[in-house]
Amino acid sequence: MKVLVLGAGMMGRALAHDLTLNGVDTVVADADSRMVEAVQELTGAEGAVLDVTNRDSVVRHMADCDVTISAVPYFLNLDLASAAIEAGCHFCDLGGNTDIVNQELAFHDRAENADVLIVPDCGLAPGMSNVLTALSIEEADASQVAIRVGGLPQNPRPPFNYTLVFSVHGLLNEYIQKAVIIREGVIQEKESLTEVEDVEFSSFGVLEAFLTSGGTSTLVNTYEGRLDDLDCKTIRYQGYCEKMRTLLDAGLGSEEPVAVGTCMVKPRDVLGRVLERVLPHQEEDVVLMRITARGRKGVTVLEMVDYYSQKDKMTAMARTTAFPTSIIAQMIGNGIITKRGALPPERTVPGKIFMEELRKRDIIIKERKAPL
Repeated sequence: MKVLVLGAGMMGRALAHDLTLNGVDTVVADADSRMVEAVQELTGAEGAVLDVTNRDSVVRHMADCDVTISAVPYFLNLDLASAAIEAGCHFCDLGGNTDIVNQELAFHDRAENADVLIVPDCGLAPGMSNVLTALSIEEADASQVAIRVGGLPQNPRPPFNYTLVFSVHGLLNEYIQKAVIIREGVIQEKESLTEVEDVEFSSFGVLEAFLTSGGTSTLVNTYEGRLDDLDCKTIRYQGYCEKMRTLLDAGLGSEEPVAVGTCMVKPRDVLGRVLERVLPHQEEDVVLMRITARGRKGVTVLEMVDYYSQKDKMTAMARTTAFPTSIIAQMIGNGIITKRGALPPERTVPGKIFMEELRKRDIIIKERKAPL
């Protein structure tokens, strides 16, 4: 099996780490030769300098591999998925935008005819959460599912008690765009940063969770007509939602330019730059996830607490985003997953095997059941 990883940033490094550790022939490609060299030195992967917007070059690299994983910005994934079909190469990505994901899924017939599989949204949430949600629904014969997930600093610092573990642009998208949920059997849109609730995890006390966009992704379409209720809320330390809501209510999420002296600036750009400056970056973190499914067979709860890896100097967010993607790519490459077309993770990945592969990487999913 040979896997091409596009992007040599934090996620590309984590992907290469897991792939090479599991004996996979891995090539990491990026336009920045220094970043490629850094990943090569850390992981032992092969390297290639590649502009991912150069379709002909991308197709040539893909054609030499069994699976390609995209760890570049989400807006590039649609063209990359199309290139993978042309190259006859399976393709996974980290998602990040539901509209793009749905456009990728529209490639289903093309991908099936080319005998390849396209699986977008393979990261944490969506991604791991999709696979575990599908499993919990079957275990409980569920009609209601609640997904609670978030990355937190282990040592929070005011004013936000948050550390920046991925792009600030993606972070603000989660708060500005609307959350899509199923309620009373109907797909609905709700304002993000609303419906705040208390959530408790051992060792962390009482936290908060609130609606954000993107977390449910393809799940709402997959389970429309099957579930009465489905939502995904982001976990933060208490008080975070109110602070962020205040900033956005003041107009700092707007993309409509305003005059500042002789310059026209977008408030959202200013907010993004300020958050990049004041938020700590990639400190020791923890990722929390709890999926609760209620149905005719009772209640199934799947729960994960994953910490920054001191051994690998890798954030929990990188581990829980990149490793699930690597697992899925390896399942495709070694024939555990045999489906073809363009399909979301919940329709593709065998949940029990997936959980066991996570366990091998010390990402432990605890399962408990109870009667209704």
